[in-house]
Order: sequence, then C-alpha cells, then structure tokens
Amino acid sequence: MSNAVIQKLLLVALGGLIVTIFFSVSCSTTNQAEEGELDSTMKEELLALANNRDAWFLASDITSEALEGLYGSWSIICRNETSLADYKGTVYEVVRPLVLGMLKMELKDAQKAKRFYKVERWSSPWAYVEQTWKLGDKIVLGPEYQLYLIESGAWRYHDC
Repeated sequence: MSNAVIQKLLLVALGGLIVTIFFSVSCSTTNQAEEGELDSTMKEELLALANNRDAWFLASDITSEALEGLYGSWSIICRNETSLADYKGTVYEVVRPLVLGMLKMELKDAQKAKRFYKVERWSSPWAYVEQTWKLGDKIVLGPEYQLYLIESGAWRYHDC
C-alpha cells in the first residue's frame, strides 16, 4: 500500500476526529435532533448499517463478505478515490490497529463490547449517528459521531 494512500486515510481519520469533537460540543448544547422527519424504516436501516459497519470492522476473519460490506457501505464519493485493495489494507492494517491501540484493547475484547447507536441529527440527505461502545457499565468508545448520507437511495457512511 502506498504512503500516499496511508497519508490520505490518516488525514480522513483526523478529519473525522475533528468533526467528532465539533459535533460533540454542538450536540451537547443543542440536542434538537430532527428525527421527526426521518421515517422509522429509514431510521432502522441507518442504525442497522452503523451496527453492521462496526461488526465488519471488528471481524476476526476478514472475509470477502466483511470487506465488501464495509467498503460497499462507504460513500460512493469516497470509493471513487480509493480502491478496494487499498481500503482493505488501510482499514485492517492501519486504522483498526490504531483504534485498538487508542482504546488499549485487544480485538477479542473490543468484540465483546455492546454497541449503541442513536440518530443525533438529521437533515436530508445527511444524518449524524452517535456511537458508543460499552463493556459492562464502562464506556470504552464514544460517544463518537458518524456522518451518513443517502446516496442512490441507500445509506452510506461518509468520511472522506
């Protein structure tokens, strides 16, 4: 995998952290989610996608199903800039070890965490989903905010 791809994805991760910090502050002061406009089916699909993305990210065996699910749920805009092979290497060889290192956890321990999601903000076609992972009563990740959008009639994760 090229250094340019790694640098780009690390910049994306840094950008995601900045967005997380920004929305953490703004959502804590103005918690007026616009969920009323989001119908229940769309909301269920969005929250299921958020959960599936974490399950694919935390998969012990990086199967083609996990990889294609994770990559396929990524924004088309983002996919146009990164090949599946580069994405796989970056996510599973760079980003996941960084996340686990930040959490000071082994993969098997992160897999045991209960994951919680809620729609924090909705303004078509964009939605912010709050993600929290807990082991028992202890929060091990989050709350983090993820940006999703509706592209070609389906929810996609957007972080590029």
